[in-house]
Amino acid sequence: MVLLEPTGDGNVARLLDQALPDLPAGASVLVKPDWNAREEPKPGENTTPDFLRAVLRWLESRGVAHVSLAHSSLLTPPDVPYTSFMDLVEIAGCVELMEDFPHLKLVDLEIEPMRLRNGFLVPQALEEHDIVINCVRLKTHMGTQIAVACKGLMGLLPDSEHLRMHRDGVDGLLAELAQTITPTLSLVEADVGMEGEGPHHGSPVDCGFVLAGDDLYELDCTAARLMGFDPSEVAHLAAQDRSPPDLAEAFAPYVKSFERPKGAITVARAVRVLPGDSCATCHVAASSLLEHVQMKDLPGLAKALFVDGVDVYMGHQPESRGPTDTRSVAIGECARSFAEAHGIPLVEGCPVRAEQVRSALVEALKG
Repeated sequence: MVLLEPTGDGNVARLLDQALPDLPAGASVLVKPDWNAREEPKPGENTTPDFLRAVLRWLESRGVAHVSLAHSSLLTPPDVPYTSFMDLVEIAGCVELMEDFPHLKLVDLEIEPMRLRNGFLVPQALEEHDIVINCVRLKTHMGTQIAVACKGLMGLLPDSEHLRMHRDGVDGLLAELAQTITPTLSLVEADVGMEGEGPHHGSPVDCGFVLAGDDLYELDCTAARLMGFDPSEVAHLAAQDRSPPDLAEAFAPYVKSFERPKGAITVARAVRVLPGDSCATCHVAASSLLEHVQMKDLPGLAKALFVDGVDVYMGHQPESRGPTDTRSVAIGECARSFAEAHGIPLVEGCPVRAEQVRSALVEALKG
């Protein structure tokens, strides 16, 4: 079952009325938002406070007994300031929700007890609630093509699972995770989507709808088609070995042609980051690159950043990709095979440390 409502007043309530018609009064509900911005969210990046407010008001109107707002912390290198659960609440602009819904329970999944389920560490809190609602955005993703309902499940997992999934093959493990955690309902907020280098560096796309579904695979296949993707292009959907549903005729007017991720981000004008399927520790460690522009004891560094350039490789790289003539450095264990195959300096570690990355980048830029 996949439902769609156009963006507008009451659209979330209408979807929930259809999707959860038999929600019992007195039920306990866990709501997982899509919170992955480390600073002010870009359009289409985070679940918005207004969307969460609409969900919580509907639940309140149905007389649920307990509502929890739950999310894990963000994966961070060991020597970089930690982005905690409460940091995420503030960054997402959701502090006022605590005033509007004084009985709302905040659940930091990074410190909650876990249970081993199908090889994954899964929060015990999922078993302690009658209903689980997975709120996500409509986004492209440089590592997984799209980041919608299946990818949103990773917001329920601790740091160690994020590292393992990216290191061991995120697409295959996402397919397994979708069989392990099955939310009662997933809601896709798509007034605005994100195309291109999502889930953080993409561009906004006006979409004008909200989706709801109780089957992660069917919902993500529908989302993919609405973004102009064939579900077979999305590895974690293809790995589930199911036949993708056709797009409902009524949904056809909402189809867009999202720009595909190119797999590269340009920073400081001449630095190209190729993240592959790397996790956030490599991204965050490498993001300190621009700090070196201010280091006066390294003559020519600004010229290297803004004119000569450097390629930064992270994660598992496509077999068809090879290094260019630009000076290069590889970061993290996932990029080891690429670095060794092409004779590129490698910053070892999983997770990597930002200071090691800084040193390696400075050496690459000085070379």
